[in-house]
Amino acid sequence: MSTLAKAMSKFRLAVVQLQVTSVKADNLSRARRLVKEAAGQGSRVVLLPECFNSPYGTCFFSEYAERIPGESTQVLSEAAKENKVYLVGGSIPEEDGGKLYNSCTVFGPDGELILKHRKIHLFDIDVPGKIRFQESETLSPGNSLSMFQTPFCKVGVGICYDMRFAELAQLYSREGCQLLVYPGAFNMTTGPAHWELLQRGRSDSQSQSLSTITSLSSEDTFYCDTNYLI
Repeated sequence: MSTLAKAMSKFRLAVVQLQVTSVKADNLSRARRLVKEAAGQGSRVVLLPECFNSPYGTCFFSEYAERIPGESTQVLSEAAKENKVYLVGGSIPEEDGGKLYNSCTVFGPDGELILKHRKIHLFDIDVPGKIRFQESETLSPGNSLSMFQTPFCKVGVGICYDMRFAELAQLYSREGCQLLVYPGAFNMTTGPAHWELLQRGRSDSQSQSLSTITSLSSEDTFYCDTNYLI
């Protein structure tokens, strides 16, 4: 068994898929309940999907955006502490200095904020007759790597479209990350074609473990899948 495989066999990681609606309070309550359920089954690290607290769309980002710390991150902090887990909080729309970001927060078992990752690569797509989506019309990009250490392994964080760029995974590999996590919200046009293929590419090329999760939309507009590849 490889050193990496040994490291990854020491803990249980839960990828939590949940239905996201237009009611933020319901989304937060649902996430909190599922984190508790995952911890009750022995999970030590829990991963939520991208935009777990709000509908995913450029028309929603400003309406649901919060400062960090704020309402949603307070719930994440409490859930991590109550259940003694490392909680990768998917992502939420963040407002800071008049700009909007797609941001992932990670909390430790003590409920303290470990890091905040802002999505680096914004998703802009225009497939005639199928989908047009331009994150860059409302969001600003992040510009830094985000890593955290656990007793089990070192973890690198990306968000959805970040996974398309092998260079990011390469940088994390050079920094000693053994696990990469990418909360996502892939659409039904590119999702079925690219989601699993991208995961395998990132995991195989860097010999890293990879965990991803995508949200379940009530409007059935997002590709739904969960994977943990070693």
